[in-house]
Amino acid sequence: MMEKKAQCLTLMLMAVSATVVLSSPKEKRTSASADQAELDAITNSIGMKLVRIPAGEFMMGAEEDRDATMAAFPYADPALLPREWPRHKVRVTNPFYMGQHEVTLGQFMTFLRDAGYKIDAERDGKPMTGYGKNGEIIESTVFRPWAPGWKVEPDHPVGYVSWNDAVAFCDWLSRKEGKKYRLPTEAEWEYACRAGTTSRYHTGNDPEELIAFANAADADRAAEFPGKTVDVFDKSGKKTGKQIPYPFLSGHDGYAWTAPVGRFRPNRFGLYDMHGNSWEWCSDWFGEDCYGKSPFEDPQGPRTGTSRVSRGGAFDNTAFTLRCARRDGGAPESRDCHDGFRVVREP
Repeated sequence: MMEKKAQCLTLMLMAVSATVVLSSPKEKRTSASADQAELDAITNSIGMKLVRIPAGEFMMGAEEDRDATMAAFPYADPALLPREWPRHKVRVTNPFYMGQHEVTLGQFMTFLRDAGYKIDAERDGKPMTGYGKNGEIIESTVFRPWAPGWKVEPDHPVGYVSWNDAVAFCDWLSRKEGKKYRLPTEAEWEYACRAGTTSRYHTGNDPEELIAFANAADADRAAEFPGKTVDVFDKSGKKTGKQIPYPFLSGHDGYAWTAPVGRFRPNRFGLYDMHGNSWEWCSDWFGEDCYGKSPFEDPQGPRTGTSRVSRGGAFDNTAFTLRCARRDGGAPESRDCHDGFRVVREP
């Protein structure tokens, strides 16, 4: 990923429609409660829970200008900010079902066994970025979703998944379920993440409030990496030569590495881990300046490109990176310890 290798870190909910949607015989319809909002949810044949996201409009992009962002996050690389502007109104014209959780290692392993699929890491043998035995950033060819360099369980988000691998999973699940599964567009992802809010995070503007909702770089991770520092940038984007203590959140979320999906509180759409735990691939090509020419209704991103969009931040990322507006991307075959995804199912 472009930046992840270097930094390896309210409005009330609009009423959720109660319209009845016909389900596949393989699916189980349920009603669930997320912060008292009634959810229209389904569970598919592999036990994946999906929540119906209503159509609607929202403001996409950064809610703060450059000066405000740098004042709040002096360690942020200002070169990453223009891609989040201009803020613009977007209409998502159709409802869709989105995975309530990130795809888990267990679900991904089911796919590998059932489809006989070989991931990009097995096919091309290229080195991937991850953590060494002492927590240092290294590149190695041995990392795998089931062996990321720390202990993982089947209910953790899958990592080391390329965009190609994620699309293959969606294609397999579409055939298995008889329904169209795909990656979310970048607009769908941010709309679902914000869930009716207009702040830095769906929790508000205070990074410390993320502790109850997100697996991020916090005091538990700080204990694993004592003395870690980060560079400070000036407003022109140059490093000042000054370093400050790494901006770990002061609270404890209980995890220094990945956490089981759904362990924290959901957003107002009933979605878990939209901030942190694992970066999530989107369907769009990545465009540094695509917002200025993005259509109002159902934007799909640039027609071509070299990188695909990834959103949400991961377990080792700072509060700057976990913002709703934060954008990143990577080549379709690239993958590192952060790279996971969640699915969308069309009604």
